[in-house]
Amino acid sequence: MMKDTYHLIVWIDHRVAHLYAVTRDNISELLSIHAPDQGRGHIHHKAGSPGPGHVMVAPAFLKEVAGALGKATEILIVGPSDAKTALREYIDLHLPLLARRIKGVEPMGHAAKGEIHAFAVLFFRQHDLMGPVKD
Repeated sequence: MMKDTYHLIVWIDHRVAHLYAVTRDNISELLSIHAPDQGRGHIHHKAGSPGPGHVMVAPAFLKEVAGALGKATEILIVGPSDAKTALREYIDLHLPLLARRIKGVEPMGHAAKGEIHAFAVLFFRQHDLMGPVKD
């Protein structure tokens, strides 16, 4: 079981999800989850072929990632592909209490750990400042 964390960022594409605990001064990877290969390997869309060329994200992968989010208070989902949106939609549909803790879904290409940390700190800082006024 993963420890509880306040700020959690999920970097996800159709092949892997990395879950990080984030503080102002530190980022630590809690878990990496790999999607099932489904015998397809890495798929590239061939130019001129019909359809959007997107690989459907495996529901079992989304379920595993959603289950790993634990009791994080604030969650940010990022990634370069449709997987981030698919994860959000899966959580909205199947885990509405968890969905309330998702504070954003943002595009982000492949990035180093330091870049992910900087992005998360800025996002959560802006989110906290823009939140409701407390008495």
